[in-house]
Amino acid sequence: MKLDFDNLLKASRPYEYIVDNIGKEFMREDLLNALAANHSLLNAETMDDCVRGNVFSRQELVDIGIDPRFIDMLGSKPINVLPDVGSIDRIGNGTTEVYFWGIPQSGKTCALGSILAAARSATIVKSTKVLPCQGLLYQILLSQIFDLTQEYCILPGRTLVDANFAISTIIEDWERHKYPVTLIDMAGELFCAMLWKETGQMHQLTDNHERALAEFEKILVNQQSSNPKYHFFIIEYSEEVKQYKGIYQDFYLEHGLRYLEQHGVLRNANDGLFILVTKTDLMDANVPAGMSRDTYLINYLNRRYPNFLNLLRNYCQDLGICGGKSPEPIPFGIGEVCFQQYCKMNIEPAKWVIDMIINPPKAKKKWWR
Repeated sequence: MKLDFDNLLKASRPYEYIVDNIGKEFMREDLLNALAANHSLLNAETMDDCVRGNVFSRQELVDIGIDPRFIDMLGSKPINVLPDVGSIDRIGNGTTEVYFWGIPQSGKTCALGSILAAARSATIVKSTKVLPCQGLLYQILLSQIFDLTQEYCILPGRTLVDANFAISTIIEDWERHKYPVTLIDMAGELFCAMLWKETGQMHQLTDNHERALAEFEKILVNQQSSNPKYHFFIIEYSEEVKQYKGIYQDFYLEHGLRYLEQHGVLRNANDGLFILVTKTDLMDANVPAGMSRDTYLINYLNRRYPNFLNLLRNYCQDLGICGGKSPEPIPFGIGEVCFQQYCKMNIEPAKWVIDMIINPPKAKKKWWR
């Protein structure tokens, strides 16, 4: 018997579904094999219930390759709760604005946390100073989560619908050049609100969505600065079939991108536009022999996200973004993630992002084709 992934992953109570269906829809071995292939198939709460309920033992999880430290963390709750309010009044001049866009649960906040950790690590750059700013508390709490003095961390939950944060920094490289950079985490629900507004689904918009849209228009349309701007679009690998409120990720990205262009945001994006694909640690087992990871990732996105990529190519050509060329996807990960909530941190991919921000010519040469 084969494990019914769809029914299990859609179940409101996964542990009860597993207990009720072992020996009917699937066998214990099916579940263990699936966990061996994807250590984040089930979340930490469900895994804790399974171990406590003797669905499988701790040793069985170790035997299929799960790090014992992750198993020991089962039952641990996040200590750091990110701010539930975030409103950006304006972005000052004299900085490079770096925007992170994506749908809810795409890994956007975790990517930013890893990038901040890389900037603080004194490896890719000499130092990073965080200035007094609207996103200062957000940065402090993210830094406590992605604490490089600890090898493992518990990942944060999602940010709220209308919570946007701007973190102002000065990054100094090893040649003592200083780069003022503002990292801006835009609420994931923004792309949802953009789609609903564009398709006339006004009944879906809450007051929080309206506030998020108004704030977007305030800082990127009505009071747009003359600063250089980078836009990172976050795509979650292997989640192309996951629906958020009944709609696939590709459509949110497509309509969000169109909304940005219609409001003039992309016309000033010549400084940098990138596609950051998170959770690419799950990709390696799927890359065919003899094919590079970069080629596989490009083919994967063309196949799974055609609407977003085709629209992006058209805008790049029509508006002269990225020199009229389409940006290549950047594989990204924050480390080894297990049970959807625990992470053994690895900041190497994040160092590439820091390098691209402070060395634009290198970024354009490597990632624009």
